[in-house]
Amino acid sequence: EGSELELLGALHETKRDSTAGVLHQFLSNEGVSKEELFESLTNQTVELVLTAHPTQVNRRTLLEKHGRVQKILTEADSLRNNGGTPFQCQQLDDALRREIASIWQTDEVSRVKPSPQSEAARGTLVIETVLWESLPLFLRKLDATMKSAMGPEYGLPLTASPFVFASWMGGDRDGNPNVTPDVTREVCLTNRIKAAELLEGDVRELMGLISGNPPTRANMERSEAMEKVRERAGAESRAPFRGYLHPVATKLANTAAWGRQELQKLQKKNNCATAELEEMSSSSSTNIAPDEVYLNKDELMEELLTVHQSLCDTGNAVVANGRLADIIRKVSAFGLTLVPLDVRQESDRHAEALDCITKYLGLGSYLQWDEGARVNWITQQLQSKRPLLRAGTWNEVGNEEFFTDTSRDTLETFEMISEQHEASLGAYVISQRVGN
Repeated sequence: EGSELELLGALHETKRDSTAGVLHQFLSNEGVSKEELFESLTNQTVELVLTAHPTQVNRRTLLEKHGRVQKILTEADSLRNNGGTPFQCQQLDDALRREIASIWQTDEVSRVKPSPQSEAARGTLVIETVLWESLPLFLRKLDATMKSAMGPEYGLPLTASPFVFASWMGGDRDGNPNVTPDVTREVCLTNRIKAAELLEGDVRELMGLISGNPPTRANMERSEAMEKVRERAGAESRAPFRGYLHPVATKLANTAAWGRQELQKLQKKNNCATAELEEMSSSSSTNIAPDEVYLNKDELMEELLTVHQSLCDTGNAVVANGRLADIIRKVSAFGLTLVPLDVRQESDRHAEALDCITKYLGLGSYLQWDEGARVNWITQQLQSKRPLLRAGTWNEVGNEEFFTDTSRDTLETFEMISEQHEASLGAYVISQRVGN
């Protein structure tokens, strides 16, 4: 029983391994087969949505300080258990005092009202500082637990995503007029930039870890994956994996640069007068071509899986299932967007927008129709291949009498949604709905 106990970091507490315990209970007491359990674990996904209020989000500075405190306490536990020298103990005591003194004098909250963009950045900080490393570590543990409980052939597949994440911050406009379509555009770009930066750092680290050159033997089976690696890296390369991954890291860097360019163009557009837009557009065109960036995680995933397979084919599975496996699991969980945004808007805003459209089209007032007439009309429009309204009609001169400010914002939100790249957005949530 003692082997089932686990020491939790710097805390002197023990706890049963709940994951292993649940698996053994299913297999022994619940009559669930290994195949059924494996199928459930590998095909179901739990989506965790970040909805924290900005006032509940800790500042980056404090999160970093708390992390250093945790590290100091963990090192102190190790010294206590292994017999550290008085000098080593004194160094840790001094470091802990410095962190506590700094935390005591650090403001816990921002004294400047944050913008929706900064609120979103603070909210997703937990992914960058905690989940980015802790999630693959947990999945590695889950993989080991599944193999221990059910057999080595029942490990967690590399591309399985038991957990994924979404966020309302930057997409939830219900009751918040400051969350405009351009705010959501900015947050989507910011998330892509951060994901690309984190993945680039991981890939460059990986390039240093798998710098070897597997020997080619006559009796070795042909490996298509290894052939792909050598084809890109060059037949004479002494570090084929590094050569194969270098363009991947470069493309991730380009992806982040492209995101920053697009973000800058968007911010400039919002700060320019109408007369300046044409000049701005000609002087700030994107220099990075679409084929130089990752917009779909499948392309990146295929390249990483190629490296993984080539390592396994050349007798380096232990290397493949280390840091590379962690990166593949990150791409499965976080993709190229870090966290997709759920868009939320109250139902009255949609009804108002439809009312403005029907009045513009000369069909009368949507709000005055009964439920049956509304359903029939909407059904006809959904089945029709013709667009109901030309994009931008609501902003054209002369249409002010038909479209209210709030209806224009609602329609522009849908236009923004149609522009986003794959996986930038998640669910569309309609709140405060009444009726059937």
